Amino acid sequence: MQVVILAHRRVGDIPLALRPVCGVPLIRRQLQVLRMFEWRQVILIICPQDRQRIASAVGDLASLGMQVGYLTTPSEADLPLKACLEATEDDLLIVEAHYVIEGALLERLVAAGTTALLGDAKYGSPSSEEGYAGAAFLTRSELEKLAVDADALPWPTGLMRLPTMKVMDVQGDDLYVAEVRRRVEPFWYAVTSDADAERCKHALVIGSQKRTLDVLAWYFNRPLENWITLRLADWPITPNQMTVIVILVAFVVSGLFLSGWLWPAVLLAFVVNVLDGVDGKLARAKALATRLGQLEHSFDLLYEQSWYIAYTWAAYRLWPSLAVLVVGFMMLLFDSFARHVSMQFRQVMGIALADYAPFDRRFRRFDGRRNIYSIYMLLGVLVGHPFYALVAMALHAMITGIVYAMRAGLHLRWADRGIFGRQG
Repeated sequence: MQVVILAHRRVGDIPLALRPVCGVPLIRRQLQVLRMFEWRQVILIICPQDRQRIASAVGDLASLGMQVGYLTTPSEADLPLKACLEATEDDLLIVEAHYVIEGALLERLVAAGTTALLGDAKYGSPSSEEGYAGAAFLTRSELEKLAVDADALPWPTGLMRLPTMKVMDVQGDDLYVAEVRRRVEPFWYAVTSDADAERCKHALVIGSQKRTLDVLAWYFNRPLENWITLRLADWPITPNQMTVIVILVAFVVSGLFLSGWLWPAVLLAFVVNVLDGVDGKLARAKALATRLGQLEHSFDLLYEQSWYIAYTWAAYRLWPSLAVLVVGFMMLLFDSFARHVSMQFRQVMGIALADYAPFDRRFRRFDGRRNIYSIYMLLGVLVGHPFYALVAMALHAMITGIVYAMRAGLHLRWADRGIFGRQG
């Protein structure tokens, strides 16, 4: 299959493909979305006078690992059929550069394997500008039929002359996205103005919110994360750069705990808890999710465990008893166990344990994790007895580990019998 991006639409002298959304030119964003699905061979349809500006917006192709070719067309309303036939022998996935489209919708369109337009029945027929969702799949055989009568095809209305042309309605099914642990409404947006770009940015940031969260993350972290992300989205900062900043600040927290500066440490820990959600939202809003970015979870584990060790040491300095070290060790042991059970379950089942069934989603709101443990640490500093907080953290970690193990075992046993939980 060959991907074709229509980057020749213009408003005045400016190609729509150059308009930035969340600080990323739309043409670059489309390439980043395609890369997520390993579609790395792309042809750009452009107006001849726009090549230099489009190439500049595309940027460094080596960083994307993609191959991009260019075809020119004198009309911004047409698809150059003959040029496409000569450029490739494959079926075509055709995407408008100025549309922001959920990648899973493109994947579904390709999987159907038939000539079809992506449309949204909520807004009318896909032959109209309102109902057309910015993409189509065109088989090689249908492309050859269309090219018999004309060198270029009015887009997308020209596809209507094909009797076999179908419409894939984006409203047909909700999409389950494991990364945000919820079903999402199929998302597409035509960006033709600065106002469209701003509305699209807001929708992307809010839509990047994970569903199944603990109470602190949902009611305290979430609105702050959204506020910060909306303001950082237009900046050139990347999600991975944000991750590095958060990790460095997080290790400052560990150092403060080790040094006995408990109040600054625990307050800065809450700052880290908020900022930790920003990189993921930036990645989803900017379409910059990468394999390298997945290492964030490993560094999260590293600095979180360093917090618990440092907090245990701080409690031990205040009350030098072996009991403090034993309780801290038990907390670490069961926290690690709960994490591994969750990780193993997701590896086997392809979905997070915390989002597998209604009980698991409810328990996720109160299970043992960094946000909840941060509250314990704050209370321990507030009353002047960090050891009491450590005991509560250890008990919470034990309960979490036991519940996770029981629930994972139950689900996996049912899965072995062909009974699978709902993802919704």
